[in-house]
Amino acid sequence: MKQIGILLDYKLIQLARQGKRSYERLNYYEKIGKELGLKPVFFHPLHVNFRKKQVNGYLLKGGRLVPHETEIPPVIHNRILTSIPEVNQLIRMLGRLSKVYNGVVERDKLRIHQILWKNPELRPYLPETKPYSREELRAFLRKYQVFYIKRVIGFVGHGVIRVERSGSRYVWTSARQQKKVSKQVLIQHAAKWMGNKQRFLLQQAIPLLTYQGQTFDIRVSVQKNGDGRWNVSGMVAKIANPKNKLSNLARGGRAVPLGQVLADIFGPVRADQVKEAIRRASVAITTRFEQESPTLADVGLDMGIDRDGNPYLIEINVRDQRYSFLLAGERRMFQNTYRQPLEYAKYLLAKQESNDSGADKQKSTSEADTKRETASFGAFSLNGG
Repeated sequence: MKQIGILLDYKLIQLARQGKRSYERLNYYEKIGKELGLKPVFFHPLHVNFRKKQVNGYLLKGGRLVPHETEIPPVIHNRILTSIPEVNQLIRMLGRLSKVYNGVVERDKLRIHQILWKNPELRPYLPETKPYSREELRAFLRKYQVFYIKRVIGFVGHGVIRVERSGSRYVWTSARQQKKVSKQVLIQHAAKWMGNKQRFLLQQAIPLLTYQGQTFDIRVSVQKNGDGRWNVSGMVAKIANPKNKLSNLARGGRAVPLGQVLADIFGPVRADQVKEAIRRASVAITTRFEQESPTLADVGLDMGIDRDGNPYLIEINVRDQRYSFLLAGERRMFQNTYRQPLEYAKYLLAKQESNDSGADKQKSTSEADTKRETASFGAFSLNGG
């Protein structure tokens, strides 16, 4: 069996060593890998000895991770999402010795919007998005009934504020509180809430459809498949929490099969047409994004649809945690989100084997660069990544 690497967050590895479960289903990597003739080796970049080109990693045995020392796998699936510069630099260094897919990719929501906006064909899918400033905030208050204030780099709904006009006042809704204030108080509160440490953006709220009285959006898993092409692994509806109006599952939203939701709203025939429109838009958006982040191979898009079934992009998640499919009872989709990245790994391995010997010379140059950089990480340690 051919070895492939799975880069995991340091804390998840510690949990798995104790036999505890996390949102990552390591047994799926093991089971699907075996079916494909692949042997997953789990590790964190700190487990790599760059001088020896070895990994002090782990294999899954009996539901626990057990130590396993081996050569750096030729293909590696990165599942780490971190803002720690040293860890991201280690991942980049690893990419010079191995084919790392889903490496260090763009996470800045404003930058992603600007990248996509350059393509006129994608603009119909994009709500207006601007960098936060007091002037832009005043403009959004004039233009939109509802809009959002978001961290440029956020995580599972942290730092998302919903602003809605209500008569002459405005309703400010966060994950933890809701209050009605005047325009001036809202502007002052926004400045105080954001401070100077984080960058924020303003985003037009899409006139989302409702289901059972609540708005919803759609998580679309778009992944490279065994042919090296983008494919939709699954789609699921996320119904907003009625208290904070957020659909993030970590903020009280709930996951429901998308087919059920669309069929109830549109009927079965129109529902299939809407799903196909979402699929096409998702693949087109991801294909454009890949041009700026060439290692991209596995993303989760949050899409919305309006009353006519037209799709809109809400945001791109570069490390989909996948559990929305499981919570919606879509187990086959959930398993597929693990299978397709491994099928892509097998595709990359086969492609590597067919490469000509000219790659060896380039690799030698990269290794020399890596040796020079490795010394700067000798004193670095990590309690979580």
